[in-house]
Amino acid sequence: MNIDTGDGINVDISNIAEQNHRYAIHLSTFQNVITYHNGTYKIANTGEHSPFETIDFWRNISLAAEILLKACLLKHNILFFKKRAHSEYGEKVTALSNLWLDGILKKLEINYVAQINTGTISTALKNAENKLFEQIQLPPQNTKLISQMFYVIIRTRRNRNSHFFFPNQSHINITEIEMLFLPLLNLLEEVYGLSSYQDEK
Repeated sequence: MNIDTGDGINVDISNIAEQNHRYAIHLSTFQNVITYHNGTYKIANTGEHSPFETIDFWRNISLAAEILLKACLLKHNILFFKKRAHSEYGEKVTALSNLWLDGILKKLEINYVAQINTGTISTALKNAENKLFEQIQLPPQNTKLISQMFYVIIRTRRNRNSHFFFPNQSHINITEIEMLFLPLLNLLEEVYGLSSYQDEK
């Protein structure tokens, strides 16, 4: 939401966790290979796709997992971003109805959207392992599985399909989706919906 305060446009990111949750759903279901309904991801259509479309799918699905992890961190008030230097330009940023996030912006002296550095998937995962997983009610074997699946994606998919086109990667492997991406997305969806210990106090 953009707000004109008289000294320029302010972008209110109070509900940024919800917006990123919705964006993760959009990315993962964009090509109709995966569906999302009532909080569950499932296989949908695995028909023919061109090599470019297939790489788009792998890039989107791995990015969806990263975005959903970051949405979980924000939902449970876990800081994973930092201030980017020399970015005092563009829209100013506020979090008028999110006290935790508003406090973080003030603490880090972030005044512009461009100053927000959301970091890498590895940084987000370290914050999940060190902070998030300790405050949510999820079995240890499930949090361990989330980490393991992310490390597989980082090694095998994340950078390979994000920065260059390799023709040998351009087929949709149903087994990989069923054994890696669907379980990860569904576990993260569960984390997103959980209450933290902080919320219950």
